[in-house]
Amino acid sequence: MDFEPQKFFVGLMDFFSIILPGALLTFLLRGEVAQTDWLAQRLPSLDGAKGWVAFLVASYLLGHFAFLLGAWLDELYDWLRSRTLNAQIKELVHRGKPIRWWVRGLVWLVFKRERNLAVKNAGKIKELSLAQLQAKKTVNNFQWCKALLTVESPQSLAVVQRFEADSKFFRCFVIVLLVVIGLSWHSNTRNVAIAAAALLPLTMWRYMEQRFKATNQAYWSVITLTAQQRKIVIEKAAPAHGSLTHAGGVVFRKRWLRKTHYLLVEASDDPSQWVLPKGKIEEGEETRETAVREVHEESGVWARIHAELGPRSYSVNEKPITVQMFLMEQAARGFRSDPRRRKAWLTLEKAKLRATHTLTIELLELGERKRPRK
Repeated sequence: MDFEPQKFFVGLMDFFSIILPGALLTFLLRGEVAQTDWLAQRLPSLDGAKGWVAFLVASYLLGHFAFLLGAWLDELYDWLRSRTLNAQIKELVHRGKPIRWWVRGLVWLVFKRERNLAVKNAGKIKELSLAQLQAKKTVNNFQWCKALLTVESPQSLAVVQRFEADSKFFRCFVIVLLVVIGLSWHSNTRNVAIAAAALLPLTMWRYMEQRFKATNQAYWSVITLTAQQRKIVIEKAAPAHGSLTHAGGVVFRKRWLRKTHYLLVEASDDPSQWVLPKGKIEEGEETRETAVREVHEESGVWARIHAELGPRSYSVNEKPITVQMFLMEQAARGFRSDPRRRKAWLTLEKAKLRATHTLTIELLELGERKRPRK
């Protein structure tokens, strides 16, 4: 019988995700019981081997209860995962309001610039694989990926399980810390409660980070395996925006008793040139979504759309480009993809002087004319 270190490690982590949190809870609750005269008088004395057996049984049971309660944290994880960058873009495009700043901050801490492209493509592979069985909705993407890897690539599955086991341990440890906070506060050991409260967000962060790695690793493995085997071909969606290739925006902001300022960014290929933020339309993406995404990626600015400024055509290195431009207003601030790329908020006159191309000047003037007056 061959020894497989990877599976042994996963099994060990699964074991400790139950036993270790349960042992900590048993130790804490045992101290509480010892301080309660009524319970201490009625419980039998457990010393020696009996005491260890009782301790292990209690650790196992309490560990399972902690595991069960910790499973509710998956709801919080799914809630945050449903508000990653792609959802934030759609929210701003369709509702005109950015997601609340503290939610965006939490999402960025855990998921960074995740746009759920991997889960989307893994979902397409799942649907095509199960289409003939009419079973596309019988299993979620993550569980289907794990089932497929069980058959096709056990080594890849072991990596996924390792991340998943880590996340389960920290998920249970969150419950332990909550119990520690409650018991310590009740026992007037406030320093312990404060220390546990300080560890709680870090433990939550670690749990979500490891769960995120587990799910993405499963999606990446299935996508790579499918590409290697070449069993499934996903047809490219026909563009819904005709001949348009790019989208961007003339972005303005106006603060109380101050002049209107317009946003310019350095060109990606030549920092000496100052241009309007814009970029390529991705497959299946609406032009409005492209404009919001590109403005955010290039400047870190979340901007809502006010009006269309019409398409403009030009060529770069003899390659034709047709860009749909929008008049946009700053709605919130975020994190840009390349912090080394400078941006500038300038009055219309200064922006026209700094702009490199006449098309940029023309669009700035058009945006000024269409800008809403309040």
